[in-house]
Amino acid sequence: MEGRDSEAFVPTEDGLCLTGIEVVSGKLTVEDELNTLASNISIRRDWAAVDYFTNYIESLHMEKQIAIGILEEQKITFAENFSMTVPLLDGGSIRI
Repeated sequence: MEGRDSEAFVPTEDGLCLTGIEVVSGKLTVEDELNTLASNISIRRDWAAVDYFTNYIESLHMEKQIAIGILEEQKITFAENFSMTVPLLDGGSIRI
């Protein structure tokens, strides 16, 4: 859905189709959500004294791979055939 950055989609009550909802931030991307997830996990590991702050960047790479793995697992459960390309922190990308 090109040009609709301010809209996200959620399933209807019966789960048979999707309906659009407005996104408050104005822009919602898979990349931003993966980065947020990876960052939150890394920061919480630092707060819990499980990790050193200097390991933050390496932890970000690991956590993003975990998030990508979760997306790959979830993709199998969908009836629709789709793919997405997710940018990686090193400048590359991966297709799910």
